[in-house]
Amino acid sequence: MSATPAPPSALSPAHRLARSLLIAVAALALSLCIFSPRLWVFRAPMPGSTYWDRGLHFVQQCNAPLGAPVEDAGLIWRLAPVILAKLLGLHGYAVLIVPWLGLLVLLAQCAWIIQARTGDWRLSTWATGLVATTGAILTGTGWLGMNDAWYAAALLAVALQPGWPALTLAALAGPWIDERFALAVPLALAVRALAPGRSGRVRGAFILVATGLLLYVGGRLLNPFHVQTSGFGSYAHDMRAGAFLQWTPWTDLGWFMGLRAAWVLVALAIGREWWEGRRLAACWLAGLALAPLVIINFLASDTSRAPTMLLPLLLLGLEQAVAQWGAAASRRLLAGLLIANLLMPAMHVSAKHGDIINLLPLELVRLLRP
Repeated sequence: MSATPAPPSALSPAHRLARSLLIAVAALALSLCIFSPRLWVFRAPMPGSTYWDRGLHFVQQCNAPLGAPVEDAGLIWRLAPVILAKLLGLHGYAVLIVPWLGLLVLLAQCAWIIQARTGDWRLSTWATGLVATTGAILTGTGWLGMNDAWYAAALLAVALQPGWPALTLAALAGPWIDERFALAVPLALAVRALAPGRSGRVRGAFILVATGLLLYVGGRLLNPFHVQTSGFGSYAHDMRAGAFLQWTPWTDLGWFMGLRAAWVLVALAIGREWWEGRRLAACWLAGLALAPLVIINFLASDTSRAPTMLLPLLLLGLEQAVAQWGAAASRRLLAGLLIANLLMPAMHVSAKHGDIINLLPLELVRLLRP
C-alpha cells in the first residue's frame, strides 16, 4: 500500500491532547445518556450478579494481589490494572475507578490517533463517538471491574501509535491486562503493516510485542511471586466438559452486539484490500480477526465482549474510507454509523442471556422510584 502521510496539524501536542480529552469526555457522556448502566443495581454490593461480581473480585485482588486466592479465575494473571491501582494509591471500592480511567484513555487515544493521522478533528469526533457506542465502552460502563478498555487501548497503540514510548508500554503491559490482548495482537500488527502511511517500523513493533509476550509466558510458568490460582481448576474442568456448548447458539448475537453498525468499518478494512487485488492481505486480515473471536468463544461466555479485540480494524477501515472517498464523505459515513448505533438496541450477551441496555432517563426513574 502506498504511503499517505497525514497532513500537518496546526495544533501543538498539548492542545491536541486537550482536544482529544474533551472529545473523549463528550463521547463517554453521549454513551452514558443513551446506554445507561443499571444505576439502581449499584446502590449496594450484589454478590452473584453480573453487574457486581467482577468488580468485587477486582477489589479482592487489589487488596491482596499476591496473597489470598482470587475466586475469579479470569483475573488471576491480569495484574497490570492491580499495579496501576496501587500506583494511584487506591484502596477498597476506590479501585473501581481504574476501569473508568481506561474508558477515557481508550477514547482519548482514538481521538488523538485520528487527529494525528488525518488532521481532521471532526472526523476524529465522529469516530470517537462511534467507538463509545461499542462493547469496548458499554461493557465497562455496565459491569463493574471490567478493564477491557485498557487492553483495547494497548492494541490501538500497537496498531497505530508511531511513538516508541507508547508502543513499548503497550507491548509490555498489554498481556498483563487481559489474555485477549495476546489473542488479538497479531491483528494489531497486521493493521500496523497495512495502514496508510504506516505507523512506524513494523519489525521493531513485532520485536517489542514478542518480548512482552515472552515475559508474560515466562512469568506465568515460573510464577516467582507464587500467585495463587485456586479458582483455575474448576474453570478448566468446566471448559474440558464443553461448557461453551451452552452459549455457542448465542454467539452470532453476541458478536453482532459488540459492534453493531461499526461492523461496516471492519468489512471495509478487509474488503478494500480484496477489491484492490491484495487478496492475500485480505485473507490474512479476515483470518487474524476471526481467530481470536473463535478462540475466546471456547473460553468465555460473555460473547458481546469479544469484538472489542477488533478495534484496530475499525480505525483501519476509517483510514481506508478516507483514502477511497475523502474526509468529507468519510465524515458522513461515520455520522450515519453513529446515528445507527444510537438508534439500534444494544445489549450485553452472556451465555444464553441478553441484557438490554436502557436510556439514562429510564434508569433514573428506576433509581429514584420508591
